[in-house]
Amino acid sequence: MIQTRVPRRRLAAAVTTVLTVTAGAALATAPTAAAAPATAATAVTADARPTAGGVISFPQADRIISAGPTGFLSGERRWDHSYYRWTSTVDGTTTNLPEWYSGYRGGASDTVVAKEDGTTRYLLHDMSSPGSAPTIVDQPDTKLYWAGVVGRTLVFSSWDVQTKVGGLHLIGEGNRADSKRQVTGLPSNTRVQTVRALTEGSALVRYTSADADTERSYLAVVDVATASVVERREVGVSAYDTDVALSGDRWVWVDAPTSTHAKLMYATRDGSGSAPAVEAADLGDSVRPHIGVVGDWATYAAPGGATATEPSPRFALNAVSLADGSTVKLLDHASSTVPAADGTLLVRGGTVDHGEGIYRIALGADGRPTATLAVTTGAPTALTLYTSATPPVIDLDKNDGQALLRWVLSRTNAKGSVTVRHVATGRSVRHDFAKAVEYDGKAAVDFRWDGRLPNAEGMKESAPSGDYAWDFTASPLNGIGPDVVRSGTFKVTRTVGLHDYTDNSTPDLLSRDAAGVLWRDDSVKVASAPQPYSTGRVRVGGGWQIFNQLEAVGNIAGSPAADLIARDKDGVLWLYQGKGDGTFAARTKVGGGWQIFTHMTGGSDLDGDGKSDLVTTDAAGDLWFYKGTGSASAPFAPRKRTGWGWGIYNQITATGDLAGTSAGDLVARDKAGVLWLYEGKGDGTYAPRTRISEGWDTFTHLVGIGDADRDGRADLYATGPTGSTFYAGTGDAAAPFKSGAPGNLLWSSAPVDTVF
Repeated sequence: MIQTRVPRRRLAAAVTTVLTVTAGAALATAPTAAAAPATAATAVTADARPTAGGVISFPQADRIISAGPTGFLSGERRWDHSYYRWTSTVDGTTTNLPEWYSGYRGGASDTVVAKEDGTTRYLLHDMSSPGSAPTIVDQPDTKLYWAGVVGRTLVFSSWDVQTKVGGLHLIGEGNRADSKRQVTGLPSNTRVQTVRALTEGSALVRYTSADADTERSYLAVVDVATASVVERREVGVSAYDTDVALSGDRWVWVDAPTSTHAKLMYATRDGSGSAPAVEAADLGDSVRPHIGVVGDWATYAAPGGATATEPSPRFALNAVSLADGSTVKLLDHASSTVPAADGTLLVRGGTVDHGEGIYRIALGADGRPTATLAVTTGAPTALTLYTSATPPVIDLDKNDGQALLRWVLSRTNAKGSVTVRHVATGRSVRHDFAKAVEYDGKAAVDFRWDGRLPNAEGMKESAPSGDYAWDFTASPLNGIGPDVVRSGTFKVTRTVGLHDYTDNSTPDLLSRDAAGVLWRDDSVKVASAPQPYSTGRVRVGGGWQIFNQLEAVGNIAGSPAADLIARDKDGVLWLYQGKGDGTFAARTKVGGGWQIFTHMTGGSDLDGDGKSDLVTTDAAGDLWFYKGTGSASAPFAPRKRTGWGWGIYNQITATGDLAGTSAGDLVARDKAGVLWLYEGKGDGTYAPRTRISEGWDTFTHLVGIGDADRDGRADLYATGPTGSTFYAGTGDAAAPFKSGAPGNLLWSSAPVDTVF
């Protein structure tokens, strides 16, 4: 049963007027040389634009197949299925036709025909009455090939490879004895190539006949009522089954003797079939164009322009005058052309100005052809950006630090690029695409950003927080229409971590060399690398040899970035606020008298108030707690003694949470090289120590670097004369670290005297 869709737009009787010869909506170019396709830009008069009330809407279709008095048949190929629809030009409704392997054909009438799968039955549907049952014609002769439809008459061809005998056969309704007729006037060795309905009672046939020496090609007009050839002329032999057309006084055909070169030809119908053939246009490598005739003009276009991946001027529908050779560009691309009963043409195609649909080609008041959009699919012909699915805020601490950015285009045959740029620094990453990907009936360009940006050395490091801009450019591969150029913005958020001086949530390792130069190594951890590694050694500045103690203390001054403190030889403590770009603001004096302390460590929240704190030990072995205030002018509250007997340790390091509790912890190394864990209680004090392991005396610096391997647990980085070792945290107090792995965070560094 045929299923009828709800009409997209009900139309009044004016719809039939739209599909008659209409003035305006002309897309015409100035005349050019007769042998060359027009390539000038399309020009449209403002008052000629079709109105919403005068254009039928119908679903997407690749091609128009046939047209009758009350509508037209269209087809769409989608993956492994083909869809056929009948659109009424009377009320604007579209009817979905049942799917058959053979597809559907029509021939200058409201009848569409399909072969029923697995049978010898042909179903004739009268689409002027969509709900009616089909008429069935049974044709069991397997030697006949279905070649076309003329009105309600089926046309079959036959060809025997062995005997070289063939012909053309007409089968009408009713399966009467006389309903099957062989067309007379054709030679016995006829091999049919093309059958095209002219009216409900006539067809234009292209066929070849071969004798022992040569093969000839002909055009013939067949009268269905008499089943006979009433007119014929010889044309050039073509390598392909090419298109044909006929006007009241001219034959028009495509001559393609080779597979790489074709010509549009015509000849006068003088009754004898011997009028000379004339070249109307050089078609180049467009060996299978679709053609049509309207008045003294012939139209031609190479199909496939909508989905092509290379530009060609032959995709445009052009019309050439068979009287004076002038040309007119009508459409930017066209897939198929069929004649209408009123002498006009219906063409499935598109223009940049009016979009995709069925255009009627008719003669204007000046006798030149014009194109009027009669039926629209609603889709644009110009490459169009529908949406940009870029979230306004991207949290790069989620989804393994990655983000999916998507732009949806109107079609897949587009190439271009996406650039994501950090506004503050100008650093950017670019993604080039050679073609979009099919997505939900449209086309998607996906940029799966890994959340990284190249640094000055060209290595990729984790992208910082802040404002970002994206620039999207797409060019149509078929050369039809302008490029798409769009821009937008979004924000990146990240959690500021321990030792993060570049606002990108990954720890930075600071070091000072013997010349007093301060260096920074930003870390990154990717799935393909077993350990975090440095993205390059960056010089922060010189003159740091004046300090005898340097310590990373996290964010103690209230700004988003981590800070550091430095003690000079006079015991004055200085604060260097991190700027979030890997550099530091001018120093601020914290206070004097700090020479009494043998060790200082910070960067961990020890009392659970969300602020980094500082821990020191003095020569007497007392442990002092400096609560962080978050104020740059007075970053620490007055000290509080929280322990004694710490003189046995030669290294104390704040590590953050190692044991799985909410409070920060400490590790301390004694003079025998044994490392001990002190779990923080959350009030600036600690639980009794737990032995971790021995052998740590080989290291000169133990750095609580934070979560360098991005697994959510605090880690430890150890350096010494023989190299560096990375200890990944486990979250287990009984065994807080995994086995050590080679450290890769001091990038090609010169010997250093301080690492923190």
